[in-house]
Amino acid sequence: MTGLLARVLTSARLALAGVGAVLLAMVGAIAVVAAPVQAAGPRPNFQMPFPCGETWRMATYYGHDDYDIDMTFTGGASNGRPILASYAGTVTFAGWTSGGGWYVVIDHGGGWRTSYAHMIESPPVRAGQWVSTGQQIGRVGSTGNSTGPHLHYELTRDGVKTEAYFNGVPSGITSDGSPNTGPLYVSGPVSSARNMTSQNCGQVSSNRQVYESGSHSGWQMLPVNSITGSTTASMVMGTNKLLYTVNDGRVYEAASDTGWRNLWTGISGVSNNALAVIHVDGVKYIYTVIGGMVHEAASNNGWRNLNTGISGVSSNALAAINFNGVKIIYTVAGGMVHEAASNNGWRNLNSGISGVSPNALAAISHNGVKIVYTVIGGMVHEAASNSGWRNLNSGISGISPDALAAMDVNGVKHVYTVAGGMVHEAASNNGWRNLNSGVRGTTVSATSLNGVKILYTA
Repeated sequence: MTGLLARVLTSARLALAGVGAVLLAMVGAIAVVAAPVQAAGPRPNFQMPFPCGETWRMATYYGHDDYDIDMTFTGGASNGRPILASYAGTVTFAGWTSGGGWYVVIDHGGGWRTSYAHMIESPPVRAGQWVSTGQQIGRVGSTGNSTGPHLHYELTRDGVKTEAYFNGVPSGITSDGSPNTGPLYVSGPVSSARNMTSQNCGQVSSNRQVYESGSHSGWQMLPVNSITGSTTASMVMGTNKLLYTVNDGRVYEAASDTGWRNLWTGISGVSNNALAVIHVDGVKYIYTVIGGMVHEAASNNGWRNLNTGISGVSSNALAAINFNGVKIIYTVAGGMVHEAASNNGWRNLNSGISGVSPNALAAISHNGVKIVYTVIGGMVHEAASNSGWRNLNSGISGISPDALAAMDVNGVKHVYTVAGGMVHEAASNNGWRNLNSGVRGTTVSATSLNGVKILYTA
């Protein structure tokens, strides 16, 4: 891709105007914009925009523009290879410009955006569509102002280009060596090319049959009518079991007292992999992630989905508890667990719990103490609010980093994980001995009714 091209692309202007950005210039082929002044949220855990395990060469050249990266496959031809979303978010542009050819822009929330140019064909996604981390958004090509098959990648923070990080590691591609490309200038020689292997290893969840299993029936798996979902959340109010699922970005509610009739709440556009529910004073609350932002919807407000302001979080991990009438939300941002409370204006505070999977999180209230469970290196860790969130290894090992649930039953802490496609149960009164329940699933939520433990899996 060539350096600065003084051209204004009408299609890009229209796409960006919808989010209140002002178009300033076109660098290479992708818009550089001045966004309204704001503080960007925490940097999301961006991944390489390619399938897990693939190694790609990242490079730039004199006059390319600072922070722009050209990526080529080290294992053979680049042309036609899948391009994946670096992080979950909302597509703000998917189309054609003369410089970028077929390209896509994704808004990840908190002021963060990624752009992907020179795709081989019209992208399979559309503006306004939610995409998950690792979801395919196109294929590598050489359309537009390009001299050969490659992916041109850019990251912007509050509308200003910045160095790309992948899985927490800086790309090292900063300067193009030229003071004449702009509007940015990073002094120094042209950044050296380097190779990096993709850790974009999560799989886009598809909707699966949801099953209910109870401890009183030997964990017998029973399909919950024809309800399907990519993830589940559950709770009990009185004697009524409530099941929540996400199907293609829509949240559904089903209740045992109505024969599990599955009703759309009206909540849409959410991540397929993050869902939490609680009830407080008879009001049901649903928590979801949209564009890296946590949203709250309440049953006494017609499920109107409101942005809490909590930003920059993983789209695959979310937990919530009712703690003495206060709503508490737990999220993962940059590998760190954060806590936000309704009585503190949802100010999102770093708990200090670090290095955790961005895809697994659970929390409970136990004997007046807040407990958080995370996965680090296939091991479940437990941290408690009364010990400064010191994160302790429970000894539960060999589990999936993408599924986790917990609950307190009669004063005993229970943790549910997935290992080898099977749900396992570990209890605090049994030394966290991890036992195979025989229940199959890739995702799990847990609740209890009259001392009976109930699992929902998909």
